[in-house]
Amino acid sequence: MMFGAILFGIFLNRLFDRTSEESRSRLLNGLGIAMIAMQLYMPVIQYFDPDYTFSFHRNLPLHFCSVNFYLMAFNCFIRSRMLFVLTAYMGMTGGFHSFMTPLLTAGDSPLQVTHFIVVHSTLISLPFVMIKHFNMQFIKWDWVRAYGFDVLISTAMIGVNFLLNTYVENPYTDIANYMYVTEAPDVNNPFLPKSLAWPFYMFPLHFLFIFHMLLINQIFRWINKEKVTSWKEIFQ
Repeated sequence: MMFGAILFGIFLNRLFDRTSEESRSRLLNGLGIAMIAMQLYMPVIQYFDPDYTFSFHRNLPLHFCSVNFYLMAFNCFIRSRMLFVLTAYMGMTGGFHSFMTPLLTAGDSPLQVTHFIVVHSTLISLPFVMIKHFNMQFIKWDWVRAYGFDVLISTAMIGVNFLLNTYVENPYTDIANYMYVTEAPDVNNPFLPKSLAWPFYMFPLHFLFIFHMLLINQIFRWINKEKVTSWKEIFQ
């Protein structure tokens, strides 16, 4: 899966590198349409497949990466710098950890594995395309804005999970756990100790997320040859 993600990421960036400047805008629009269609395709075929038991508790595209993928797709059309900031930090961090500890919540058929690879590879590689070819950039305190946005939508998802688990019939035994804010995901991750119950297992994840955002922030500062002259500037 990691090898496939790297190949797809290279392909996506080379595709934009080799496209003329006049055609890149149309290519980005086409990519946005393809992303939305791909994200809609999976739940639609699952819903209408008579051999598959569709569940609103596990098949809706409401995990962090799914929501972020939609927002990235919409930004292919509107090209908002702020929406880019909100999705780039979350996308690169979430995409990386999705490959480190993958969790296929809706199944592991070849189609679903391919879908997983393409989606999460795009989350990591598309921000580089936007920076290189569409004048997107990070500025001071962008990571704080992105973190606040992530906290906001993950907190709202606690309510969504509660409503689904309380009022919607579930054909499976596992509960709605979108964005993993109701129960810890069942993965072998050192930052998710099995001994921590809700909501304490989320605290290490928040610290890890902040660390990754700061790391991404400093990497792009280094790429842009911006000097950090004091330790306080690391947090800007």
